[in-house]
Amino acid sequence: MNDPRFAKLADVLTRFSTSLAQGERVLIDAFDVPEQMVIALVRAARARGAFPYVQLHRARVTRELLRGAEKDQYATAAETELVRMKKMDAYIALRGSDNIFEASDVPADRMQLVNGLMRPVLNWRVEKTKWVVLRWPTSAMAQQAGMSTEQFEDFYFRVCTLDYARMRPGMAALKKLM
Repeated sequence: MNDPRFAKLADVLTRFSTSLAQGERVLIDAFDVPEQMVIALVRAARARGAFPYVQLHRARVTRELLRGAEKDQYATAAETELVRMKKMDAYIALRGSDNIFEASDVPADRMQLVNGLMRPVLNWRVEKTKWVVLRWPTSAMAQQAGMSTEQFEDFYFRVCTLDYARMRPGMAALKKLM
């Protein structure tokens, strides 16, 4: 079942946060989020004339890769990711987590190795693309907020799309001033 809030958030992320335009390439990087949201982002990007590319992640798989990370392995991954990132005009990341401590037993030296090798990819993304990174509402986040999952999701979508209906008509004028 499609949640109409997904389409609304996807519109905010593609229209306002990244201002996707005709012919631009956008990497949608989704970490443990519902596939319906990823589909909503793909549709919103296409509606703006952009070309969406998608990468899906699962925290438990990533954890396993990180626990045994080797320099040659991640040097190759970093090289590949940098080539891909250089072809993107925009980057949209949604980061969810079923367990916010999933990577807690990854050795610090492995995390430092991977983070160091992937730093050029991050730098390119931040300095050369239009980007937005957004946490995805999960049960773990609701627990941290002391709220029910449903209550937290309602709060999250209200905040992330706050006054968007009123903003939309004035956004073109505002962007001209920026």
